[in-house]
Order: sequence, then C-alpha cells, then structure tokens
Amino acid sequence: MRLVLSILMLASASASAEPVTVTLRTGQVVQASDITMSPEAVVLKTSSGETAIGWHEVRSIGGQASPAAAEYLADADKAWRGLSRLARGDRVAAEPLLESVFAKLAGHTGPTAAAVSEGLLSCRVARGAQALAIEPYLTLVLNNPVLVSSDLLDEQTALFPSLPPIWGNEAGLASAVTSVAWDDFAKWETRGRARQLAELYTAAALYEISGQSALPAITPVDEGVKLVHEMIVARLGNERERAESRRLLAARLDGDLPDWQSAWIHASVGLSLLAEGDDHESRLGIVQLLYVPAQYAQSQPYLAGVCLAKASVRLAEMGRSDAAVLLAGELARDYSRHASLEHPIVRELIKQYQDQSTPAAPSEEDA
Repeated sequence: MRLVLSILMLASASASAEPVTVTLRTGQVVQASDITMSPEAVVLKTSSGETAIGWHEVRSIGGQASPAAAEYLADADKAWRGLSRLARGDRVAAEPLLESVFAKLAGHTGPTAAAVSEGLLSCRVARGAQALAIEPYLTLVLNNPVLVSSDLLDEQTALFPSLPPIWGNEAGLASAVTSVAWDDFAKWETRGRARQLAELYTAAALYEISGQSALPAITPVDEGVKLVHEMIVARLGNERERAESRRLLAARLDGDLPDWQSAWIHASVGLSLLAEGDDHESRLGIVQLLYVPAQYAQSQPYLAGVCLAKASVRLAEMGRSDAAVLLAGELARDYSRHASLEHPIVRELIKQYQDQSTPAAPSEEDA
C-alpha cells in the first residue's frame, strides 16, 4: 500500500513539475516552472522570479495548465480585441468588448482589471456617458492606490479631469449608484481613496437624482479626495458648511491650478450658489457657471455644457426667459450631442429658440 502511495505521489510531483508554456500576444513564448491563474492575472514563476501579467497579454497557455486556462481565454481574447480596437481609435467597437469583460472585474485589482477599466473609462467618457464611467473610474483608482501609473488619471490627485462629480441629467445615475454602492460599498477597500471617492460620487449622484443626499462622514485621505469633498459639501452641506466650502474652493483659485481644476471649482461654486435659492446669489452663481464655457469649452466640453444647461434652467425659473432661451440655443448649437439636451426644461427652451430662429412663412399679402 505504501509503495502504491509513493508511486502516486511521485507521479503527481512529476506532473506539477511539468513546465508551462505561455504565448503572449507579442509572439514571445515564456517557459514557467509554475503558474497561478485568476480572473485578475496570470502569475508566472520563472528562473528570474514571479511575474504577473494581464489576460489581455496572453494568447495561449500550454502544458499542464492548459485545461484550467480554458475558462479564462475567451475573456482574454475579448479584452485584447477591445484594447486593440481602442488603440486604433475605434471606441464604438471597443466598448462592448471591454464592457463584457469588466462585468466580472469591477472592484478588482490586478493588471487585467487595470487595463480593462482604463479602456472602458476612456470609451464611456468619450461618448458622454459620464454616469456609466463612475465604476470603471473607481476600479482604476483602486488599481492606483498610492502612486498613479495610469495615463488617464491626474498624477497628483488620482482624479480623472474629464469626470467631475457633476452631471447634466439623471440618465444612468440610478443604476450607477446601485452598482457602486452595492452591499454598503463592499467591492471597494474599507479605507483609502477608492472607497472615499465611491461614497462622494454616490452622494453627488443621489443629489442629482432627488435633490437631497446625505453627506458622507469622511476625513479625506489625500488632496484629490479633499477637492471632491469640498465640491460635494458646497452643495450638500448645511448653510454654514456650504459657505465655508465655497470659501475654500475660491481660495484654491489663487494658486497655480491646471485648467481642469479651475473649471471644476467654478462649476461647483456656481452650483452651490444656485442651491441657496436667493436671486442675488443665483445671479452670482450663473456668472460662475458661464465662466466655464467661456474659458474651458475646449478642455472641459462636458462640464461646459452642463454649466450652460444649469444656468439656462435657473434663468428660466427666475423669469429671465430671453436669456434662458439664448443659452439653451447656444447649448444646442455648440454641444449637439450633450446629455443635458434631454433635460425637459432645456428641451422646451431649445424649442422656443428654434421657433424664434425659423423665418416666418410669407403671408398672402407679402406674396
């Protein structure tokens, strides 16, 4: 009996010692003495040590690990094809491939999750799907916990300049909030920037949906979270907190800021002033909002469109219909695919603008 067990143990050891052959998309073949596979990565043990690579880099796996690798290779192929299409500039073809793979990787860490979330974030923001961009953004942040290596994220703050916590309408926000906040934010780390940003972006989205939201009780862990926190408090805090956050945000403008931060701050201060409900402060808020399309239309087109829409709606509410119609017309003309065009008040204002711009048909007397 002992002899039989010894033979079985030797056979098992021999099988596990069989080398693994990994063929990469570049054509390079890697011989590994051992391999560990998960949805997040392929970890290879070679003579030079352990190396983790993303599934999007893997073409095939041979040897003892081949049967176990089969369940991952379909998604590996989708990730590679999606990222390849994105590299060629074909975001339309890339997004559904990356979306399919990301469904299993949201809130995960590793080279596959980092590459796929970065690609999907790029696709969604490029087409103005800001709400759907929140989760891939947070997953990318989760994969950049200390030093920022992603080219999309700001190196100093880990924020994505094209994704402020401000939206033009409610489209997609409810489902985004549900996914991000699922099981009390369980998919994000318990502390750190990803978790804090998840709570802050969720609070801002809920405010956009319902006009009210609880302010997250957090102490920002870094400068990026601190900026977003000030922006959220400026809208969601009590009267004293809102005023203090506006002061802090305005003080930032005295420094040497990149354009995207200045645009975020002007928009946040403007929206905060609109929330006060006073006509005088609303006028000041509208000035802040209109500064964004005036100065940052090229670098911040989504936010510029949001500011135009918010300003036009408030002017309409204040009885300044002529000015509201003009701003709505500018939005329709310069931001023809912007999500804010779907706001019901904006739609009505645009209709009025178009009616005013359409020459009247000649009457019989003119004929």
